[in-house]
Amino acid sequence: MQWNDIHVNASAAWIGQREDVQKAVAEGRYDAAEYQEDGYIALPVAGPDDSPADMAVSAGQVAVERAGVPGGDFTIVLCATTSFQGLDHWSPAPYIQHRTVGSGAQSVEVRQACNGGMAALELAAAYLSVGSLSAAALLTTTDKFALPQFDRFRSDKGMARGDGATALVLSRRPGVARLLSTASIGDPKHEGTGRGDAKWADASGEQGWPVDLRSRREQYTDRMGDIKTIMTDLAVRQHESVQLALADAKVDFADINWFVFPNVSQGVAKIRNQAFGIDEGRTTTRWGLETGHIGAGDQFGGLTYLLETHQVSVGDRVLLSGAGGGWNFTAAVVEITEVPDWPSTAA
Repeated sequence: MQWNDIHVNASAAWIGQREDVQKAVAEGRYDAAEYQEDGYIALPVAGPDDSPADMAVSAGQVAVERAGVPGGDFTIVLCATTSFQGLDHWSPAPYIQHRTVGSGAQSVEVRQACNGGMAALELAAAYLSVGSLSAAALLTTTDKFALPQFDRFRSDKGMARGDGATALVLSRRPGVARLLSTASIGDPKHEGTGRGDAKWADASGEQGWPVDLRSRREQYTDRMGDIKTIMTDLAVRQHESVQLALADAKVDFADINWFVFPNVSQGVAKIRNQAFGIDEGRTTTRWGLETGHIGAGDQFGGLTYLLETHQVSVGDRVLLSGAGGGWNFTAAVVEITEVPDWPSTAA
């Protein structure tokens, strides 16, 4: 989809205290061979009293303050998550709304796995495009990957998790970036990669904790074929979403100054960057190796990092690409219209 008058007014992040991954290796929490292969430098870890919802509130409050948009102008609040939010049978979206923009807007929780933030971006753009000129949207993402439910180093492979939240304010008034396009593709053919042979349970944790995504993926590939073939299928879909977004934005790969992909290990990032034909220096890979995969928020966090560190200039185009198990893929192209003087929240 092509957008003509949707703008990013502000963004922000809340990142946990970064822990040197060598400490985890020394303590036996992170496999030494995988550490050498993955290339992670640090992972942010939230404290025991840092709830995911409060992490999102912190990021959201900063983004709203930076945007300067009155609370009454917000018509929708979208909160994307991938993990447990602190209470069963509870939605964090109204809690986040109450502590950021107040009443008046509707609040919606988005659960599209790691593509949740990007899905929220496209949903919000569509919502605002038919609303009043003063309408605004607050988008947040938040995830905390803590034991006993999730092991940030061992539950998955090639994608170590970090604790973090992000926020983005979208409206039809000029801001720091203009949204040029978004494109989404859904392909459930390989949804079983995240399910494996697991049986349905009546309560969370009945299958055993921590969550073991590695085994589920192996179970699926044992039935459906080589993992490389499956990952190639998924990469093709991600590439298609990127191509569609570029076409709608009327730009080419060469016109993109920065690429913000999901945060993955150094080895996986190298394969991906080669597949897209781009140099690592045009990506946020290095930031990702110091931040880890923060669930639904890698793209908003990466954009915030580029803005806060002044690595982008007015006129630069940034491509955001998301991929979420199931599988769903969303890509977006934004054009930088202002480089703000913001204190660092993502670095």
